[in-house]
Amino acid sequence: MLTQFFSIGLLMLLSAMLPGPDFALVTKNTILHSRRAGLFTSLGVGSAILIHITYCALGLAIVISQSILLFNIIKYIGAIYLIYLGITSLLAKHADHNAAVSNQKRLQKTKMSDLTAFRQGFLCNLLNPKATLFFLALFTMIIKPGTPLLWELLYAVEMFIIITAWFCSLTILLSHPRVVRLLNRIEKYISKALGVFLIGFGVALVFVKK
Repeated sequence: MLTQFFSIGLLMLLSAMLPGPDFALVTKNTILHSRRAGLFTSLGVGSAILIHITYCALGLAIVISQSILLFNIIKYIGAIYLIYLGITSLLAKHADHNAAVSNQKRLQKTKMSDLTAFRQGFLCNLLNPKATLFFLALFTMIIKPGTPLLWELLYAVEMFIIITAWFCSLTILLSHPRVVRLLNRIEKYISKALGVFLIGFGVALVFVKK
């Protein structure tokens, strides 16, 4: 169980660090509005994670215990998606992103309410179908018939804390222009390293047995 606990923590951190809609939204709200807006956006993203965890935990326990076919379908879809994420990260081009950030820095900051920032973060993650596939892949690896409820709750708390803490930390970093410029220069190297890890997780998922 401890091995699964730390594996989940590592995978959640890597997935959070991979540039995507949540990353872009937190960046936008922090740069264009304020650190406070970025923090509430991050909290919204973390809260949406709990929704994904809940429906995956409730549904996949039955699927795994009753159907080998459905288990394998979900497993291979999840593996393909993780490998796709990794390849996309390896092949990503960053020139447009850097130009966008450069343009954003020239814009004047505007105010955003806490509720608006939270709602944007929550809906951005909740309505992203890729997030659904990611958690299906993750729960296929860790949820098995007989998994104690206490451990399921610990997994949920762990994932919520890691996702929220990462995006809050990102917000604090993005509040400093010098750090923004540094991250822009090394982003492509970070992205490629994360791509390798995600491909590895996808390949490992292929060999998971019911």
